[in-house]
Amino acid sequence: MRVRKIIDSLRQNVLTVVVCVALAVAFYLFFLFSTVDRKTFIVPLAIEAQNGMVAASSVPHTVKVTVLGKPESISTLHENDFSAYLDLNYVAREGETRLPVLITPSESALLIDPMEIRVSPEEVLLTVEEQISAFVPVSALVSGEPAHGYEQVAVVLSPDVVKITGPRSMVEQCTRLQTRQVSVAGASRDVTEKVTLESPGVFLKTAPGVTVSVTVKVAEAVTTRTFSSVPVGVVALDNKFELLGGIAPVSLTVRGTVHALEAFAPIASTVNADCRGVLSAGTHVVPLRFSLPAGVAVEDSVDSVTVTVASRAGSE
Repeated sequence: MRVRKIIDSLRQNVLTVVVCVALAVAFYLFFLFSTVDRKTFIVPLAIEAQNGMVAASSVPHTVKVTVLGKPESISTLHENDFSAYLDLNYVAREGETRLPVLITPSESALLIDPMEIRVSPEEVLLTVEEQISAFVPVSALVSGEPAHGYEQVAVVLSPDVVKITGPRSMVEQCTRLQTRQVSVAGASRDVTEKVTLESPGVFLKTAPGVTVSVTVKVAEAVTTRTFSSVPVGVVALDNKFELLGGIAPVSLTVRGTVHALEAFAPIASTVNADCRGVLSAGTHVVPLRFSLPAGVAVEDSVDSVTVTVASRAGSE
C-alpha cells in the first residue's frame, strides 16, 4: 500500500514538473521573441572564382539579408557589415548548377550574440563555363562627313587586336570589338583620337583602362567631270598653210580633285591640234595636245583629229 502511494505521488510530481517546465519554456520564448528585433539590408552579391571557371548566365546583383537579435545589439549594424557571395571554387564541370548564397559578417557583427542571419534568395541557379582568353580584331566607329571636297581614305588602329577573357562559348562567338565613336565631321586633314572600347558585354572583360589610337586619314576627294563640245584650236601650223574648214569640237573627260574641277572650265587653248608634222597641203591626222591646270588630267578623249590645209596664195 505504501509503495503504491509513493508511486502515485511521484506520478503527480512528475506531471507537475513537466507542466512547470513547459510553462517556463513558454514564458522564456515569449520573453525572448518579445525582445527580438530584426533589420533587413540589401547587400551586393559577388562571385568567388579562382579555379578557372566563371559564371555564364545572369545572377542577382543583390540579395536581402535579414538579421534577428536584441534591438540594442543590432541597431549598430549596416549593409557593409555583411558580404554575400557565390563560391565557384568547388565547381569542376561546365553546366548548370545551384549554389548557396554565402554570407560573411564583419568582425564587429560576429561579436553580437545571439544573432540569427537569414538570406533571400538562399541559392542561385547559374550556368558555369571554363574561362578562356583570345585576341579579337578591333574596328573603329567613325561618324560624320569630312569637309566639302575631302573624303575618308583609310582608318588605322593601334592596337588593332585586344585580348578578351570570359566564358568559353562567349569568347568563341566574339569576332570583333568596336571603339567608341570618332567624328570626322568637317575634317580637312587626318583625325587622330585615343578612345575606349564599347562594352563587349557583362561576361567578357578586357584589360582595365585599355584604349585604342584611331587615325582616320582624310584626303582631297578625286572625281571626274565631262565637257561636251570642247572647241579645238590649232598650234604649230606652218605659215605657208592655212586651215580649210574647221575642226569639230570634241568631248573631254578630266580627272582631278573636287576643288580643282570646280574651278576648271575649258577655254579656247585647252585642246589643240598639233600641226607641226603637217608638211604639205591636203588632209592629215594630227595628235591633240591638252593644256590643263595643275591637279587636272585627261581621263578620256580622242587623241587625234583630221585637219585639211591648203597652201597660202603666193607661198612656194
